Amino acid sequence: QAIDSSLLGLWEETPNEGESSDEEDRMMILKYSDTEYLIHYPTGDDGIYYRGYPIKTGGISCVQLLAIGTADGPPEIDENALFHVASYRLTKDGLEIKVLNTDLVDDALKTTDELAQAVLEQKDNEELFCHPKLFRRIKE
Repeated sequence: QAIDSSLLGLWEETPNEGESSDEEDRMMILKYSDTEYLIHYPTGDDGIYYRGYPIKTGGISCVQLLAIGTADGPPEIDENALFHVASYRLTKDGLEIKVLNTDLVDDALKTTDELAQAVLEQKDNEELFCHPKLFRRIKE
């Protein structure tokens, strides 16, 4: 899948009402290639760099993420923690991101085909993606 160029740029997590934004809650999305993103989140010193691969399963736009490291080097975590899947949706308020619910889809699946099948089996489940975060674009 080709990347969605409307996602590129600097984003910050939309703060809750009465709170101010925090520079630590920023996310940078860059074009790595025509079919891959380079994502840094959060953009502070403790942020993780990801390569993101756009996928579409059951009509759901997603990004398969591979943690590639931090400012200190490659990640030293188990294989299951290296890979993530997130859905995204551009709204009038910004960019909504949710992560795949690993209680519904096993995070130990080994192939893209297995992942696609597991997502399709749960596609009508409202809890397939969880922990929503809303980001707004930063224009500096």
